[in-house]
Amino acid sequence: MQHEVFNEVGDRDLVVVLGWGNRIEHENVRWLVDRFVEADYRVTVFQLPTVVTDFETEWVKPIVDAVDELESYRLLTHSTGGLVAEYLEGAEHRVYLSPWWGFHADMRNPIVSLAMTLPLSRSILPTGGTEREMLGELATDRQLEETPDRVAPTFLREAKRAQSHLPPFQFEATGVVFYTPDDAVVSAAAIEERAPEANRIAYEGGHQLFDSPARDEHIETVLAALEDGPAALQ
Repeated sequence: MQHEVFNEVGDRDLVVVLGWGNRIEHENVRWLVDRFVEADYRVTVFQLPTVVTDFETEWVKPIVDAVDELESYRLLTHSTGGLVAEYLEGAEHRVYLSPWWGFHADMRNPIVSLAMTLPLSRSILPTGGTEREMLGELATDRQLEETPDRVAPTFLREAKRAQSHLPPFQFEATGVVFYTPDDAVVSAAAIEERAPEANRIAYEGGHQLFDSPARDEHIETVLAALEDGPAALQ
């Protein structure tokens, strides 16, 4: 799993787990990281592999090993990173951007269900979720070109398995969720069902807040939620 540290001299640790297909070098990801560096965080960003055959060993364990070395940390995740986050412990506060806690309705069909039974770790299935209007108007041409447009059956299988084993939401006192109710990539209904209303902030503008024109409106609240948790929403 690729990771990179920004602002080594920051006075507190922030762990960022990106979503599937996000790259550390993408301009809008760096825009987000820069906001955290400006807030004097030492930021460790994890880029998830896009093809996996085991959720725990390939997605969760490398991050657990890293956070176990930290005395304390805050956590920010996006999309698939938000699924991984539910298997991480110890974060003082956690912010979820559009967590992938359930498949979008477009992905709940017999073809996808059948594909998930295949032991194939090659990216052969169309994602249907890499267009600018789905991600956000600020998504760059480079980002759209580099985001994979196909997924492997084993990736879907492992994500579905992780979703089905999610424990009850345990972070009412520490977690804040930003999401868009008309998300075209993940299930907004699963987010609303899982996270209490007091822990949610809705925005408009696409699946990826850092690609959305609404990002400037919400970034200060993101920073406040990392600092103070749900108390920042009061």
